[in-house]
Amino acid sequence: MYQYCDLDDCCISLHDCFVEKMDFDNGILSFVFPDGFWIIKKHSQNKSNTTVRTNSSQVDFQIIDEEIDGIEIYVFKGNGKVKTIRENWEPINFITAINNGKFRIEFITQYKNYQSFLFKYWACFDKSPYHLECEIILHSNSVAYRWNKLRYDCIW
Repeated sequence: MYQYCDLDDCCISLHDCFVEKMDFDNGILSFVFPDGFWIIKKHSQNKSNTTVRTNSSQVDFQIIDEEIDGIEIYVFKGNGKVKTIRENWEPINFITAINNGKFRIEFITQYKNYQSFLFKYWACFDKSPYHLECEIILHSNSVAYRWNKLRYDCIW
């Protein structure tokens, strides 16, 4: 389905990229990026001198033990003053809410460790509260970044 598959992110960035669909099947958590993700200029397929977006793309994480409990999702809610509460969201409910269009997510920051990925992102809504700060922790030992072509008209 995709022409290119990168197995590491040394030349890829998800920063400011939106996910509108997700799937968990056979131990693989998939994020679908309708507007693509970023390919930096040193990638072998990038023929420009700048970072460019791909077309519609997908990122697949192989979850350790292939169980959905290898996915942790937290949402931070506050009263606008001093108190912030971290809520745990069940992964299947989170995936269903995204696929039903209740919100989309915008990736902000990524941290990696041995068999673990931590992403900070915004859950973006069409009405108040408009966005919530969130985290997703993926217990994964492999990731695949899939895409078809670069959009040289869409630069960083």
